Parts: sequence; structure tokens; C-alpha cells
Amino acid sequence: MNIAIIGGGSVGLLLAARLCLAGSQVQVITRTRQQADELTKHGLLLHSLQGEQKRIHIQAVSMEGDLPKADLYVLAVKQTSLTEVLPVLRKIDPSARVLAVQNGMGHDDHLKEVLALNQIYFGVHTEGARRHSYTEVEHTGKGTWQVGSIIGQEQKALPLDPVIEAFLSVGEVAGLAIKYVSDIYGVMWRKLMANAVINPLTTLFEIPNGALLESTETMVLMKRLFVEAKEVASLHGQKIDESSWQEIVQICRNTSRNYSSMLQDLLNCRPLEIEAINGYIVKQGRELQIATPHQEAVYKATLLKAGLMAQRG
Repeated sequence: MNIAIIGGGSVGLLLAARLCLAGSQVQVITRTRQQADELTKHGLLLHSLQGEQKRIHIQAVSMEGDLPKADLYVLAVKQTSLTEVLPVLRKIDPSARVLAVQNGMGHDDHLKEVLALNQIYFGVHTEGARRHSYTEVEHTGKGTWQVGSIIGQEQKALPLDPVIEAFLSVGEVAGLAIKYVSDIYGVMWRKLMANAVINPLTTLFEIPNGALLESTETMVLMKRLFVEAKEVASLHGQKIDESSWQEIVQICRNTSRNYSSMLQDLLNCRPLEIEAINGYIVKQGRELQIATPHQEAVYKATLLKAGLMAQRG
């Protein structure tokens, strides 16, 4: 199958590298022509979990103009860049499928505006990755991949789409811990809750994930953020219990040396996905008349910090 990965960030490059090493046909579609040119000329350097370095020949094009034909488009851009991609997604072949792997929530509504429901799939992963340059990515933590369709929530007897089935197969060959799930919406909510607890605090304090567990004060803040997000999620039909809190604590342990994607964006002066994470919970809380004071506080503080750092350059 032909796979096109839209986005040359850490996740897009890591996935492209692993699929290429497994023999898949992959193209990377970048936002800038400069990155596409550099990838085509120099290839992609992967730093593996085992400390090995591998230079991978890769095909890359920029997002200018129409997208190249593919069976599957993996949408790996940030939520903040999604509006740039929507016009070109509108032109893809009806037989193609789109796998969106954004953090946060709200991107499903945008995708429904330009694609048929049967084309849209969502992916939730816990891989750790860091992009060092346009052509260099480091695999910093092994995680899992879960893929599903919102259509499948209501019609669980539907057969698995052949394009998605093929992607699951090539993903397994590439060493991904990947599986199809019927309740992808629930998985997305649990990932949102983890991001809404971990990301703003690591960004505000500029610390790795594991450092959140080293202080009583940060643990108290984490729990308060979790409880507020849990109340919002519950009114969206999600069953959140103590095990969800333990999952978040375990994520911090498993990725103790990793810097959250939001902190990486802050330190590299890139737009933050705060609107789609804490901003989404705050907005939903207002609509559902649920107080989310701690979520709102970290949301505003993170926006303020990002603005101040942008002014300093």
C-alpha cells in the first residue's frame, strides 16, 4: 500500500522512518519546501531506542499544490496547523482513508467538514519522539498505537476497512504495538485527560514528565486537574475511574525523562496545542456548567508564558 504522512514533525518522521525500515512505500508531505528538499537530499537520520543511528532514504514533497495519491494519509500535523491542511484533504480520492493522530479534541469536527465519515479514522499513540532538525528524529520511548473509527461506535458489526487492515499489518511488521479498537472516542478522551494533566504543568515548570511525581505540590495539582477533566468527561458519556488516574501516574513513570510535546513546542517557539487540550476542557465545562478553575488557571498561565517567551524571541 502507498502511505503518505502529512507533517514532518517528531511523530510524522518517527512513523515514516519505522515504516520505511520495514519496507513500506512511504512519502512525507511537509509544510515547507525547505524540509522536503532537505529530506530528499540528505535522507532521514533515526536515533533508535537502542542508541543506533540509521540514515534512511525517503521521498518527500511539500504541501504546496495537490497531495500525491495514496491509499492512506496519516495526518500528523499539530492541531494548530490543521486548518492549513483541510483544503487539500478535500481533494483526495474517495477511496483513500485519513488517519488523524492529533493530540486533544475538536479535530473530528473539522475533518467531518471536508471528508466523508467512512474516510475518517483516528489514532492515539503513546510513542516518545523528539525532532532534532528537519532531517533528524530520535525515538525516546516505546509506546502503543490504537486506531478506530467513530462510525464503529454505532455499528460495531461493520467489517474492517481493507485500507486500515493493511495499515495494521504493515504497522506490525514495522514493530508498532498497534491494534484496532471499537471505542476510539473513549481512548481519545483518556489521552486528552493525560495531556491535560501532564502537558501544562511540565510546560509551566519546564520539567520532564517524571519530575511531576517528585513533589507533593505538583501531585496535588495533577489530581485537581484530573478531577475537573473527569467531571467533564463523565457528562460526555465517559466512564472514568481511579484506574484512569493510575494510568496518568504510570505514563509519568514510563516517560520520566521525556519532555512533553507542549514543553518541546514552547522551548522551540512553536504554537502550543493548549486550545485543543486544556482549552477544550474549559470550553466544554462552560457549556455543561461545570466549574474547572484549575484547568482554566493552567490554560491561562500557559498562554501567558508562551506569549511572554514569544515577545522575548
